Amino acid sequence: MEITAVNEPATPPNSFNLNKLHNLTIRSYVLKHVIAWCIYIFYGYLANLIVNPNESLLDIIFANLLSIWSFYAGYYCLIVALIQKKPVTGIVLWLAGLIVLFVLRYIYAYFLLDLIGLKPYNSNKFQLIIRDSILLYIRFFLYAIGFYYARKSLLKERELRKTEEEKYYLQEEKLRLEKTNLMSEYAFLRSQINPHFLHNTLNFFYAKSLGYSKELSESILTLCEIMRYSIDGGEDDSGTALLNKEIEHLQNVMKINQLRFSNRLQVSLTVNGDTSGIRIIPLVMITLVENAFKHGELINKDHPVKIELLVDKESSTLKFSTFNKKKNGPKDLSHGIGMDNIRKRLNAAYGDRHTFRIKDEEEFYSVDLFIDLSIKKM
Repeated sequence: MEITAVNEPATPPNSFNLNKLHNLTIRSYVLKHVIAWCIYIFYGYLANLIVNPNESLLDIIFANLLSIWSFYAGYYCLIVALIQKKPVTGIVLWLAGLIVLFVLRYIYAYFLLDLIGLKPYNSNKFQLIIRDSILLYIRFFLYAIGFYYARKSLLKERELRKTEEEKYYLQEEKLRLEKTNLMSEYAFLRSQINPHFLHNTLNFFYAKSLGYSKELSESILTLCEIMRYSIDGGEDDSGTALLNKEIEHLQNVMKINQLRFSNRLQVSLTVNGDTSGIRIIPLVMITLVENAFKHGELINKDHPVKIELLVDKESSTLKFSTFNKKKNGPKDLSHGIGMDNIRKRLNAAYGDRHTFRIKDEEEFYSVDLFIDLSIKKM
């Protein structure tokens, strides 16, 4: 298994999808208007059949077209006057729309009907045309006003609802962050209080045990050093620790485990190369060693646990490996949190300048870590 950092480019905003969504919104808006006018015209046609069944279909169609013109002309004038803040222009356009309505009705009544073979209006009906045009224009202008303010009210209500939802979401997010922050602070306090308490207690036991047992006092001192390094980590501002300190920590862990098992552990640590002055991210090697201790056969002389560290300063490379025979019998439950943490930290610190391989066989388990230290930037 090889782990390397993969940097995915940020996805640019998809303007095509935004334009497509905008076009769909416009089409939906137009479709709603078309459906509404179809219902209005159909209802008017049925009502007209009852009241005036002799009226021609052409008159009905033309009358509805004039109604549609009056409505949208008035609605546009409202937009110009109220939204664009041009009241004079809006009034002028409204009067122009009324004149256009006069002209259209006049052309229809005195020219178009004659062209299609129908009887034109009498000349004495001209005043009636003017009156009906004004009434029609004003009526649908009032409809346009109602539609304008109804739509404005709905949009405002929708905006208020959206604002309230956003406020609720932000409040919930704030509460969640506050809760997370409190939990983090609590965890931080626990990590500060408990380890330091144990460290100080071990120092006390060490001082008390000096007069009783040298082996016991050395064991307590070793455990104290392990605790101290686990707390402090030996990190500097770059987030790295001296390799020699990491090796010393490994040796202390191995030493305390040997004491636990009465020096029966079959574990070897081999260090080759000049390790002075080299810095790496801390507690990676110890996690791999602890994994070998947890899952490996530790007292098998034929297959001892092998830990090897090789440093080549000429090529600025570091290689660390562990090898162990797997335990027989029931396996310890493991969620792989430590190994996942190592992968993430190595990727963050070294990117493609490291290789992390795990070889998991039926009887044996090995890990190889290779780090190129030549251009390390922390």
